[in-house]
Amino acid sequence: MPRNDYTSITELPAGLLTPDQIRRFAHRYGYAHSKAQGKRVIEIACGSGSGLNYLAQSAAQVVGLDYSGGVLAQASQATDVPLVQGDAQRLPFATGHFDLVLCFEAIYYLEDYRLFLAECRRVLAPGGKVLLCQSNPDWPHFVPGRLSTYYPSVPEVATSLARAGFQAIELYGTIPISATSARQKRVNALRRWVTTSRLLPWLKPLTSLLQRLSYGKLHPLPPAIRDGWVATWQADLELTPLSLTEPDPVHRVTYAEGSL
Repeated sequence: MPRNDYTSITELPAGLLTPDQIRRFAHRYGYAHSKAQGKRVIEIACGSGSGLNYLAQSAAQVVGLDYSGGVLAQASQATDVPLVQGDAQRLPFATGHFDLVLCFEAIYYLEDYRLFLAECRRVLAPGGKVLLCQSNPDWPHFVPGRLSTYYPSVPEVATSLARAGFQAIELYGTIPISATSARQKRVNALRRWVTTSRLLPWLKPLTSLLQRLSYGKLHPLPPAIRDGWVATWQADLELTPLSLTEPDPVHRVTYAEGSL
């Protein structure tokens, strides 16, 4: 199993997020909600479970899995959805048990995301689907997150899905460069400097202050999300189809879907 505890980098209820973080959070759950209708769903790296009840509104069954026990303890206060502690690369579920596997902003923390895709293939029933969302490493202002291991590019994800046995593969991008403000570009440059600086251990206590100075008003993540909140925050985000074979230097966030 992974050696890290990811509690410190998990989006937690009441935690203050930037407008961009909130928009991305709302969009991925809004999109997943539309795919979950009548399905048996598992969310891998479910974190504090803020999206689980929302998924359960449309799904036939929802299960949340996360590696960090402390995060799951918080999730248990917010949802009645079954929660499991485990490793995404060795899923503790029977073959063919789910119809939809979700994994948002997490595959780059795994030691080998391809093992996870093989496990997705195993636990999905015929006709099942995996839906992934991640930061795009080919975006010009990309900065890797703390504790991350490897960010696969768009074509790498497509190739790995095919090798895992997924037949129908679709890729999408959202938040294009044109939607990135001059202020956001300065923020990205600052974040890149902070992340790579030797001063990071001393700067960490100033994280919230740096965020407010860089992004302006921060917004609390609700314990459980609802339709109105999702619709408001994701209103201006659209998905653009991407090539399966070419890197995407345009979009900040990418989605990948693989169906059996």
